[in-house]
Amino acid sequence: MIRGTWSLTEPLVPVNIPATMVRLGQEKGVELPFLLQNTGLTAEILSDPSARLTYQQVLLLAENLIRNYPDDSLGLDLGAAININQFGMLGYAILSCENIRKALQLGLKYHSLVDPAFTFEVVEQENQAAVRLTTHIPIGHIYRMLCDVFVANFSSLARFLTGDQLQPIEVHLNHPEPNYSERYREFFSCPVLFDQPRTELIFASDILDLPLMMADQATAAMAESQCEEFLNRMGPKEGIVAKVRRILLSNPGQFPPVDVVASHLATSTRTLSRSLQDIGSSYQRILDEVRKEMAIEYLRNSSLPIEEIAALVGYSDPSNFRKAFRRWTQHAPSYYRDERSQS
Repeated sequence: MIRGTWSLTEPLVPVNIPATMVRLGQEKGVELPFLLQNTGLTAEILSDPSARLTYQQVLLLAENLIRNYPDDSLGLDLGAAININQFGMLGYAILSCENIRKALQLGLKYHSLVDPAFTFEVVEQENQAAVRLTTHIPIGHIYRMLCDVFVANFSSLARFLTGDQLQPIEVHLNHPEPNYSERYREFFSCPVLFDQPRTELIFASDILDLPLMMADQATAAMAESQCEEFLNRMGPKEGIVAKVRRILLSNPGQFPPVDVVASHLATSTRTLSRSLQDIGSSYQRILDEVRKEMAIEYLRNSSLPIEEIAALVGYSDPSNFRKAFRRWTQHAPSYYRDERSQS
């Protein structure tokens, strides 16, 4: 594999959050054998703070938890249950940061210490900032759960770090409205929008400079130094999916073929394809996800005709774009355009 990839079979994932998944399941009445079935995990491993799991084990654990959980709002419950202490030294560094902006910068730099497959980005535009999930797990129900975990956990941590002063002004989710949508209204004191181009929390930009309650410059420097040491020991820094997305998004509408992307990454097409396959992804899957995000955004936020939107996301034939769009979203493009008109 090329540098910056993560593997399904290497022990890279700290035990803290998987242990929280098990604890949450047990609190909801799910017995331990059902949660650990086919994972190769034991209670002893989950109680060992130095243990690291493979991503395959984490995915199997997530499958077992989803299958046995008493309701569909598992992701929201799990996001609320994960606290800052479970981020290890990174959590300690974040707690000591000067403000939310610095805390996000630390998270961006060292997130792989908590989960090597997890990626996010912060995008500031005018007076708003979006904290945006960029991970894509190619297993629909697990990805939907991850979206819920992401928005619930980021919101919970922001409230905790600022003494309930930091609240999102909107929450966007990249999946259809589920049957438990009322739970979102209970959890967030702001509008929650579904079927969005991406999963993200929208904040007022100026609130990112809100000071943290436990800010301490000396402690923050010491903790970040240890995070840097841990990261150097681990090796990989930016996941291969994030790298491919970044290259595609730098050429909107003129997406380079896979061999050109591979050359940008100083590797061969075969090695890139194998690295993506190892983590359950592919160049085409990433390209489709980028095209889908762009298309939904154009449909929601512009009056461009379908023909022009098709061209902007790399389709010369609008009928092929319509077929692809229905495959990506299970909806026709008009679904999002009509929704915009109604709002």
